[in-house]
Amino acid sequence: MFSDERINLLQKSEIQSQGKYVLYWMQSAQRVLDNHALEFAIFKANELNVPLLVTFVVIPDFPSANARHFLFMLQGIQEVERELRSRGIGFCIKIGNPVDLICDLAQRAKLLIFDKGYSLFEREIRANIILKYSYTIYEIDTNLIVPIDFAYPKEAYAAYAIRPSIMRKLDLFNESCEDLSPNVCFKPIDEALLGECHLIDSAEQFLKDHLGHLVKLPTINTFTGGTTQALKRLEEFIKEDLAKYEENQSDPGIRGTSKISPYLHFGQISPITILRLVGNNAKGFIEQLVVRRELAYNYIYYAGEKQKELKDTLPSWAYETLMHHAQDPREYVYTLEEIEQGKTHDPFFNAAQHEMVYGGHMHNTMRMYWGKKIIEWTPHPDIAYKWIQYLNDKYSIDGRDPNGYAGIAWCFGKHDRPWQERAIFGKVRYMNDKGLNRKYNMAKYIAYVAALRGADCE
Repeated sequence: MFSDERINLLQKSEIQSQGKYVLYWMQSAQRVLDNHALEFAIFKANELNVPLLVTFVVIPDFPSANARHFLFMLQGIQEVERELRSRGIGFCIKIGNPVDLICDLAQRAKLLIFDKGYSLFEREIRANIILKYSYTIYEIDTNLIVPIDFAYPKEAYAAYAIRPSIMRKLDLFNESCEDLSPNVCFKPIDEALLGECHLIDSAEQFLKDHLGHLVKLPTINTFTGGTTQALKRLEEFIKEDLAKYEENQSDPGIRGTSKISPYLHFGQISPITILRLVGNNAKGFIEQLVVRRELAYNYIYYAGEKQKELKDTLPSWAYETLMHHAQDPREYVYTLEEIEQGKTHDPFFNAAQHEMVYGGHMHNTMRMYWGKKIIEWTPHPDIAYKWIQYLNDKYSIDGRDPNGYAGIAWCFGKHDRPWQERAIFGKVRYMNDKGLNRKYNMAKYIAYVAALRGADCE
């Protein structure tokens, strides 16, 4: 069994004597491989000599989610369903309000297990379930290598603050899961106890039948959801790009990054799995996977409501300098519609926006440049902050993620230091097209995005 620090006993009570199963509500860790919450649930079910039921709730009004996000997620859940059923574990998909649905299923459970949620929305759901359910509840931190409550005790000012704490504890928590099997299989006849459960014969059809209200975006073929696809993409990265990662990761023309972030966002792969497969010699990649990712989760976890407003989330020096220059003249000012359609004077910015719209992802360097340009071209930093969040959450498969929110805040000075003062940005770091042209193969990047757009390319 893994470290006790991953386990949080949220509510202690007598084990429900009439319970028919152990219930694991899978939400943030949508996988079977290296899922500590699943391992713990199997362990508890075996300890109590009852079957295990895993349930997943599709939340139709999940904040900022659209058809693109749901399709990717459902492709992964379809794989989870197949794997769990083959192991004798019950699996039930519900659609609706997770508080009501989980509490209803939990009334017939010995105990309830969550995987840990880090965002304010996820934590509110869990808190409301605790208010309604009176029996034992465990929460398992499985989507980070170092559990967030043990990584750093407060919001970290920058990477240099959290890095020593994370790296000291890395070996302690870099623990793969045991391949436990349930002692008691969940029998099909038991499903009569569960009420209406849904199946995913086709992710596309499920989306059409149950989530037709969602905003639809241009179809992408760059990403398919699921752990199998995540492992395939990781294998290709290790074979083709890992050796030159530090040299090539910043060049949009080479695109030498792992492109694994959508799978991490939905919990379709564990960072522990990734770390195990890349080994300990990939220092630059480990910095991104471990330190920078855990810094982002630290930010979202401790900032809470403060993350929503620029003045509350930035260090004082950054907010003050931006406000001091908020009324500076701007050579270009664009509307949200012009920015969203990639109709600016800047071909590099337009390509970055189109990469996100037509590919569901944006290269890391271009995401920084893209964010900086929106700051430069909007009437006020507060407007820019809202627009960047809106666009990233709408089009990126890995939008609505701590990494994305930390990256957006970084564009405004979060987790950074003061630079030489200039117009509009004040002392916040600036980026320009000349720097991109000098350092990277931008012609190759432009060509890549044009190919993504296909017939839509102008």
